[in-house]
Amino acid sequence: MKKILLFLLFTAQFSQAQQDTTFRKMKTKSFIVPVALMATGTVALGSYFKDSQRSYYQKNFADFRTRLDDISQAGPLGIVFGLDIIGVHGKHTFGEKAVLLIISESIMLASVNGLKYTTDVLRPDGSAYNSFPSGHTANAFLGADMLSEEYGDKSIWYSIGGYSIASATGAMRMMNNRHWVSDVLVGAGIGILSSKASYAIYPWLKEKVFKKKNVVFLPKYDGQATSAVFIVQL
Repeated sequence: MKKILLFLLFTAQFSQAQQDTTFRKMKTKSFIVPVALMATGTVALGSYFKDSQRSYYQKNFADFRTRLDDISQAGPLGIVFGLDIIGVHGKHTFGEKAVLLIISESIMLASVNGLKYTTDVLRPDGSAYNSFPSGHTANAFLGADMLSEEYGDKSIWYSIGGYSIASATGAMRMMNNRHWVSDVLVGAGIGILSSKASYAIYPWLKEKVFKKKNVVFLPKYDGQATSAVFIVQL
């Protein structure tokens, strides 16, 4: 719990303390939903909530199995870049969105893995002590927030669609007995905050790092895995 509160404090201070005008200001209301999710998830770490979830799972989803959550976690991000490929452009170019993704994923992965391997929370299925928080959910909500940032002004349905996919991903993680509700709620909050942080940081990077420099982003798909080469010529 202390680590979560420290993460929230750092994020809030970061957004308010930057004096460089190239940083995008993050409005206080941007924190309401992710902070509420993380606070609620922290409360739900208690044994009462876990016992209730375990009982509900055994009565309703004991035979439920799906791998769809492994795919749906990338759904919102797939839409973000897929729309650009077919000519529906968002606020940023394809390359700029790739940089935003790298920043947000770095923040998200550091936060999620830092908590996973320091809190040592046992998964509902007893398979490992790395349940808290849910990485799948964090990744899905990160993508949903990016989709909303890039295309939400074009149509609210982009935002609704992205967050619906992300919510379904979190639900399936619980239905698969892989995560507690606390894991999903905190993962969702981290994902949203990671995306919003990247949009705050990127204007500074563009001005201070990428200005007058050649930046190349080369995505690659070999039929089995997706990778990318990111080059900045200084």
